[in-house]
Amino acid sequence: MKILLKSLKALADGNRLRILRLLMDRPRCVCELQAALGIAQPTVSKHLSILEAAGWVDKKRQEKNFIFYELIRGLAEEDPRAELLSLLSRWLLEDPELTALSRLAQDLNPQEILKKAGSPHSGLCRECGSEITQNDR
Repeated sequence: MKILLKSLKALADGNRLRILRLLMDRPRCVCELQAALGIAQPTVSKHLSILEAAGWVDKKRQEKNFIFYELIRGLAEEDPRAELLSLLSRWLLEDPELTALSRLAQDLNPQEILKKAGSPHSGLCRECGSEITQNDR
């Protein structure tokens, strides 16, 4: 029962569902998610830690500066999350707001975000070390 509640609570937030939708496209760095969602980096990291603790996402380090999060893959057929993810996928892929968000985020690139370092109104991504500017939103 605890695992079920943890999984459902992790999904009971609009930003976490948006993150899942973006991760359905491809693995993403925190700085990409921040830029796409227009929310603070610590908030994105908090949402990701909740999703990770509930078993919805994994993280992997790429190069020295980037940590990428990806939707959990390879769930066993008997894992209840597999069926729930299948149901959620249909909703998330068909929702017009989430489709628009996905299109907006398709060209985001952590390397490009990193190149914009030194811009006014910027901040450093605690997860990957790249520079985030308000123009990336």
